[in-house]
Amino acid sequence: MEEIVERRYPVNVEELYGILTSKAFFEQRFAWGEVDDYRFEAFEPQGDGFLIRIAQPIAIRLDKVPSVARKFLPEQAELTTEFRWRPAEAGYQADYRFVLGSVPVKVGGTMTLRSDGDEAVQTTRVAVKSSVPLVGRKLESLIAERFEQALEGDYRHTIRYIREHHQA
Repeated sequence: MEEIVERRYPVNVEELYGILTSKAFFEQRFAWGEVDDYRFEAFEPQGDGFLIRIAQPIAIRLDKVPSVARKFLPEQAELTTEFRWRPAEAGYQADYRFVLGSVPVKVGGTMTLRSDGDEAVQTTRVAVKSSVPLVGRKLESLIAERFEQALEGDYRHTIRYIREHHQA
């Protein structure tokens, strides 16, 4: 299952990159979500880019999961989020991945930042793949649906952060 989402931000591409590679941005986002049990496993320059890896335990609401998929999902798992940023043509690009404990679903893709006048455009390409026969498609669609909601939430929080921290 693959998807492409494009979002516009009211800052230039350098400012958006600065925000998305700022520890203060992630700390504020977690504070807004009342999340305090996360940890930065990596947050540092790496080669010509920047590596961010964040881990946090999350509860999985199995009551919302079809019974055929429940045996593949734990009630609690550690979510690891990783971004590997680097300069790219007309902006920046990150390879990213999300790993949810031992859940047999891979989520990853690229996030590209580019300029469009005074604004920055973020293009997110995501692929959700499962290695489980038969039930895998159901797991993919469940995770993809949650990921779409997460992307929308990320956009709203990034806009809020820009308004509260980067506007005059």
